[in-house]
Amino acid sequence: MWRSTSIFVQISILFAFAFASFLAVALFYVKIQPGLESIKQYNVIVGAIGKMRQYNASMKDIKSFLEEENFHEVKLTDSIKKKILDDIQTPHIGSFNVNVIQDGSKILIALHTTKELIVYQDPIAFDWSKYHTITMFGAIILIVVYVTLMKKLMPLNNIKQEIAIMANNNEIKKLTCGIDNQDEIGDLVREFNYSVTKLGAVSEARTLFLRSIMHELKTPITKGRIIAEMIQDLKYKQRLCNVFERLNALIDEFAKIEQLASKNYIAKKSQFFLDDVIKESMEMLLIDSNNQNNIICNHSNDLIKADFNLFALSIKNLLDNAIKYSSDSKVIIETIKQDLVIKNLGQPLKMNVNEYFKPYFKDIKNPLSQGFGLGMYIIKTTLDTQGFELQYSYENGYNIFTIKNCIVENFCDLSLIKTD
Repeated sequence: MWRSTSIFVQISILFAFAFASFLAVALFYVKIQPGLESIKQYNVIVGAIGKMRQYNASMKDIKSFLEEENFHEVKLTDSIKKKILDDIQTPHIGSFNVNVIQDGSKILIALHTTKELIVYQDPIAFDWSKYHTITMFGAIILIVVYVTLMKKLMPLNNIKQEIAIMANNNEIKKLTCGIDNQDEIGDLVREFNYSVTKLGAVSEARTLFLRSIMHELKTPITKGRIIAEMIQDLKYKQRLCNVFERLNALIDEFAKIEQLASKNYIAKKSQFFLDDVIKESMEMLLIDSNNQNNIICNHSNDLIKADFNLFALSIKNLLDNAIKYSSDSKVIIETIKQDLVIKNLGQPLKMNVNEYFKPYFKDIKNPLSQGFGLGMYIIKTTLDTQGFELQYSYENGYNIFTIKNCIVENFCDLSLIKTD
């Protein structure tokens, strides 16, 4: 349905106004102006008759004058007589009145004495049919112009529909409508398709670059893992093995991020305990038993329904940021009804939270900040993919991040766990 601000609606309104104005002017000239012009011409005749009367011209002289001007006497019908008697005052004795009377499309000159009433009419009727033809021709031209203009602009509506379909399908592809047009709309479509081609090439190059990096890293990680197994000291051996396992897990995370960025990842939701996903996130952060006290869990063992891997990745990055920017190196995890809350003591964000969700974000107010600026972007992207909303607030010295409506049951009984 077209909006009131639609260009099609605005053009239609302007056309309707122009068409109505044209018809109004045409009606004036076709219906009203002819009568006014005719009456004006007849008034000239009446004026001449008035001059003759000033020189004591008789009724016979006036009749002769009218006949010389090609007027002829017409039969006096009851309707004409009634109209004349209603519109004209009865003359005084010894005088007569001369008036112009309009009866429908007829213009008449009435000579009225106390004894008789004579009506004259010009036999030459002015032909206004050409004005009707001009009016009709003008109306047709306006309609043709309107239809042609709307037809020229119609590809815009089709282009909008194609783009809306792309948005619903989370994909960008070339437009097909209007591509052959040799006008500004065609230029717009071709420029859009050219941009799509360039973006596709950039996206393909980025994907190839990431996959190449992941592929190249696999070899040294695998070799390092093998070498770590040869170390005799069990303590250092285990630490090195954990590091290489984490590096290998990071490669898998990069693969998921690449799929998320290209909209190729399909979230598979299942039900799991909050404790399990927190444990998985801590392992991803390589938090050992000595540092587990930095994470304070004030929650029951709630049941969550989400994509386990993506949700763990989101929690891992939230915990990492919370610990990194906390004033006491601690982070608190708690639940409020169906919401999961992660908060830490520290300074509030210096910019709008949406700025931090952009990839490769760098805080210009903190040039010493480390990292690639992908943490918040990964959090937002992974949660959006699962249909969860992330909210930020700052209260009583705490930075608070809330994942809305991710908990399906509080104080869950172990026997109730079901996997979709």
